Amino acid sequence: MSIPSTDNHAAAPIKKYQFLRKLKSRLSRRRIRKEDEKLLRVARDDATIQTEFNLPKTLNEALPGDKEKKNNDSRAIVVTECTGTYNMIGCNKAWENLCGYAECEIVGKNSSILQGPDSNFDGLRDAVARLFEGEEQASVVTTNYRKDGSRFKNLLTMGPIRNESGKLTHFVATLKNIGDIKEVKR
Repeated sequence: MSIPSTDNHAAAPIKKYQFLRKLKSRLSRRRIRKEDEKLLRVARDDATIQTEFNLPKTLNEALPGDKEKKNNDSRAIVVTECTGTYNMIGCNKAWENLCGYAECEIVGKNSSILQGPDSNFDGLRDAVARLFEGEEQASVVTTNYRKDGSRFKNLLTMGPIRNESGKLTHFVATLKNIGDIKEVKR
């Protein structure tokens, strides 16, 4: 007489737990996306705010070797690694002017230096997740903090940077100061 295997009995609660965790995560992300879409809609409806950007597709396009070309771009651009803590590898003059940090101060640091109590952490995580899911561009409205501690609401638009073989190597982001748009109840 054989003893019944307990593997099936033990596996069922684990599978149910995994399923419920995935479901909870998906529902949470759906809620976050709906809330972010409301904020994005308000920004897009404001005729004074430019919300459409052509994101750089290559590292050289985002951070040109030609210093004059890099510093004359009016878009506030920052490039990060696409792994780990998404450390910043460079930015342009417009980004420096908006955020108050010099490029030499941010290289090797992650974007948490710009975040504070009013930052949209859920929206930022969701935007990065959408890029890993294959979207070519993700936008989020968040509050960032300058080096001097002052805050600014901005439309952050992110996209992937790929090498010649199509492999994801970095993320690029543009920040657009959108000032005091009407707050949307969450």
